[in-house]
Amino acid sequence: MVEEYYARTSNHGYETCVEHLSMAAAFSGGFSGAFGQLEEGMLAGLFHDAGKYSEAFQKRIRDPEHVTKVDHSTAGAAKTGEQGHLYAAMAIAGHHAGLPSFGATVDTSQDSSFQGRIKRAREHPDTINCTAMGEQFDFVSLSSIKADTTPRDIYTMMMRIRMIFSGLVDGDRLDAEFFTEDNMSREEWELLHEIKDFFGGASLSEQQAPSNDRLLQAAEMVHRKLHDKAQTVIAHLASIVENRADALFAKPDKTPLDEKRCKILRQCLEEGKSSGFGRNIYTLTAPTGSGKTNASITFALEHARTHGLDRVIYVIPYTSIIDQTVAVFEKEFGEEAVLPHYAEAPYRLAEEDDLNPTDVRRNLASENWNAPIVVTTAVQFFESLYSNKTSRCRKLHNIANSVIVFDEAQTLPPQHLKPCLRAILELVDHYQCTAVLCTATQPELLPVLRELRNEPNYEVREITAMSDDEIMQFARTTVIFTGHTTLEELAQELASQPQVLCVVNTRKEAQSLYQLLKQGAVGEDGLYCLTTLHCAYDRKRLLDEIRARLAAGKPCRVISTSLIEAGVDVDFPVAYREEAGLDSILQTAGRCNREGRRPKEESIVTVFSTDGTIPPFIRQNLDALSYVKERGFEDVNEPAAVHAYFTYLLNLRQGGGMRLRNVTDPLDQADILRLHSCEGDNRRQMPFDTIDQRFHMIDSLTVPVYVPVNDEARDLCDRLINGERNRMLFRRLGKYAVQVWPKHRDALLEAGKIMDADSGSTDASYVLQDPQAYSSEFGLELEISSGEGLWI
Repeated sequence: MVEEYYARTSNHGYETCVEHLSMAAAFSGGFSGAFGQLEEGMLAGLFHDAGKYSEAFQKRIRDPEHVTKVDHSTAGAAKTGEQGHLYAAMAIAGHHAGLPSFGATVDTSQDSSFQGRIKRAREHPDTINCTAMGEQFDFVSLSSIKADTTPRDIYTMMMRIRMIFSGLVDGDRLDAEFFTEDNMSREEWELLHEIKDFFGGASLSEQQAPSNDRLLQAAEMVHRKLHDKAQTVIAHLASIVENRADALFAKPDKTPLDEKRCKILRQCLEEGKSSGFGRNIYTLTAPTGSGKTNASITFALEHARTHGLDRVIYVIPYTSIIDQTVAVFEKEFGEEAVLPHYAEAPYRLAEEDDLNPTDVRRNLASENWNAPIVVTTAVQFFESLYSNKTSRCRKLHNIANSVIVFDEAQTLPPQHLKPCLRAILELVDHYQCTAVLCTATQPELLPVLRELRNEPNYEVREITAMSDDEIMQFARTTVIFTGHTTLEELAQELASQPQVLCVVNTRKEAQSLYQLLKQGAVGEDGLYCLTTLHCAYDRKRLLDEIRARLAAGKPCRVISTSLIEAGVDVDFPVAYREEAGLDSILQTAGRCNREGRRPKEESIVTVFSTDGTIPPFIRQNLDALSYVKERGFEDVNEPAAVHAYFTYLLNLRQGGGMRLRNVTDPLDQADILRLHSCEGDNRRQMPFDTIDQRFHMIDSLTVPVYVPVNDEARDLCDRLINGERNRMLFRRLGKYAVQVWPKHRDALLEAGKIMDADSGSTDASYVLQDPQAYSSEFGLELEISSGEGLWI
């Protein structure tokens, strides 16, 4: 018989099973306490490594030559499952390889589902024998913890499993790092020390485990201390925005635009302090240039302080506007309070002994979102909620009890609109969240929310409650429709404007128009072509140049695809927009006369059409625009025009106007909600793995090509070519990536312009080899004559 059971080994020696399971139980339970599942989370943490009590595992951990893989998760899953704790059992089963599907009773031991794994384990009873663990922990007392048998729909059950899974993964990983890492320092370390002392310090590694009551007390302590600390920080941050607002209100020399911004800010401040509508779904409809970012963070922090919420999460559609949002927040609250989490996040780990404390902290916090203000992308946020992967799900429990601001809400992808809104409703209804749908052009989402809730009278609350007249006071441009033009005629018009923005629908058109201007009288000085063929590093550099030239009054002509529209802080005296959706037109208008320094009548946004290819993604948007034009609105900036546009667009989309084969719901084209339902073969199967594979916010087969545009990029690309593979390397490479379609990838490979750094792997990484194939003008050079237009 084994005298002591070990869970892992490191330079410090062995960590016992008692120690690891007790610590994991405390933190898994504490994390799940944020959404009322403390006991279920505690059980998940306690039993997740029950299989490590097996003789096979103990032999493996003691003998380096014993390398046979041992399944140490199924034992705990079987034990908790027998007691009816489905949520804990599923979380335990997935805490290494990811959440499996639940499966069906007809599954055999050969199936990879939860049901199949349990049947396979029962064929080898020694692998799920928890007798040894029962000699240390009080199974009799633990069996008194009642399973949650409240009837729920499958969607709610699956989201709860993901959340408990998240708390388990984070608790397990934190204790593992705490035991094994010498040079790592997390926010949670102090609390880990405190909980270990609560269990008795060094004596925790002895045979006798903490009692059931002691485990629950430790979990409650984790939950309470994390929440109390978060509240202290939120109160401090809320006082900063309140003081800033008071200073703005008291400013004596406010312009008329300042007065309008102050009114919106005051409404956000007052609504944030109000307890009337509670934790719910809000809209914040604030015109471009109205101070939306400052107003929304003011509401979010005041609301969090009023309702006892732990953090604010900003969900932004495009990485092109995240940097400026992060910069605003860092300036106001300090770097310590803000966590940027997206592919091109600027922080990195310095080499060897030269560790940057802020970058280290942010890197670690990005794994579990333990930060007061998180700024992330819609891709990261929603794909994590529908993932089954340990790395992506680890942070989910920290979404609970948060204010979530969805910036530019009109950009939620229509093909996934229902899954996105269903997730938001679930977070509000069951995880004590408040959601804010924030935009200058509020989409028509209420009918979909009502359908998903099956409540025809369901309402959301508008924070600003501005009248149509007040909204129109922010209109600083005049939009005119001029009809068809040629690129040559358009180039002549643009050449006559010293500072001008022109947004077109495809990269091909942008490059062609740029060439016409370059070859004409304008030349290269102050001429820019912005598309996603530039890597993010260069896009940011070019935008900084553009802002500097605009501020200095120098010539500045920018041809861009839609990437410049949503939220990018630039201010042109005039703008041109190729016909697209009304929301796109108004977003382009938001880059014109942004600060209201010129009369509205002189700040013209010209909307034109060409013979260029119409991207399929915007055809319905164009139909909705035609509908609005036919209605004869005097000004398309009018709220009534925007409402008519989005109402008609929603009807088009719901009416099957997408004309897609084998799609049961145009607003849920990947069938995500059906996979969360009891329909047909899905009943009780809970196919977590299938959902993870199907749900992608950007339905694109593009692949990244990494471009060595500077010394850092060259070093990173060399490391990739030499075989280095780790998460931090790919994060640092992110800002040097250009996404290309497979056919363009194949052409570049055939021409020797790029190389496959992974020699044909399914997850291949491509690196630019020919420096002539990337320019500061166009970015990655694709044949204009053969490249298809891409709407982006």
